[in-house]
Amino acid sequence: MAEPILESSVLANGVRFHYGTQGQGPLVLLVHGFPERWFSWRWQIPALAAAGYRVVAPDLRGYGLSDKPPGGYEITNLARDIAQMIRALGEDQATLIGHDWGGALTWETVSRHPEVVSRYGVINCPHPAVMRRAFLSSTAQLRRSWYMFAFNLPWLPERLIARDGGAAVEKMFHAMAVDRSRFTSEEMAPFCRSVADPESVTPMLAYYRQAIRQALQPWKVAPYPVIEKPGLLLWAEEDKALGLELLAPHSRFAHNLRIQRISGCGHFCTQEQPEAVNRYLLHWLEETAITPGRSSAPPSA
Repeated sequence: MAEPILESSVLANGVRFHYGTQGQGPLVLLVHGFPERWFSWRWQIPALAAAGYRVVAPDLRGYGLSDKPPGGYEITNLARDIAQMIRALGEDQATLIGHDWGGALTWETVSRHPEVVSRYGVINCPHPAVMRRAFLSSTAQLRRSWYMFAFNLPWLPERLIARDGGAAVEKMFHAMAVDRSRFTSEEMAPFCRSVADPESVTPMLAYYRQAIRQALQPWKVAPYPVIEKPGLLLWAEEDKALGLELLAPHSRFAHNLRIQRISGCGHFCTQEQPEAVNRYLLHWLEETAITPGRSSAPPSA
């Protein structure tokens, strides 16, 4: 009988983070996106734990049962959350895997705190430099990202998301999916409950509001170093928020990056096609495993 997913908490960067965990072995930290929780990884946690990893999936700052401070939502500080969380969990390094906003935090953490990341995986989130260039050069991506600007309106987004018990979240999952069968009302209930109060939505939207403020002050952003660590970029091809044209430029910013496309799947692929996501993750983890006398880089094709 498989062990259950346990829930606990850890203090890092002045914030108490709630998390789900399972398994023993090298640490794999799974970082969710908007408007989710650690529960988004419910299909990946057991698969990775069974493969010999200690899996921890936190509710991010401002989400779920984690603390919701009024500030600290700049991406540089959010990356500090992740780096200090790895240390607070008793590890010097971890495999870091993030989806959506969790992917943005993964890019930021491996770039700014490479000492705590042994390898990284990103799911449907472009490198920040790629996204910035797309905003400047692609009207199509600007149209896809309309919601990011709408979230910067005062108070109205909170009210719209929270009304009717957070029903807008379930509608959003459905709208983004190709196969909606994974997004039943029962499965979506934890996410809807998390946004049923407008005050609980504000810290979640702070991620977008701080991102827009940063975008308006590009001179304050330090250049991103080229990432040399082993990486995996999983990309659902039917993502309505992010275009496939964002994939090609990544070779300029990450040299040891494998790109794997998932066909017939929408943005929330960890839940829509968990079997495919697990298969790609496990294959990549096995291929990049660090053992005595073996390089961490994947073999040449």
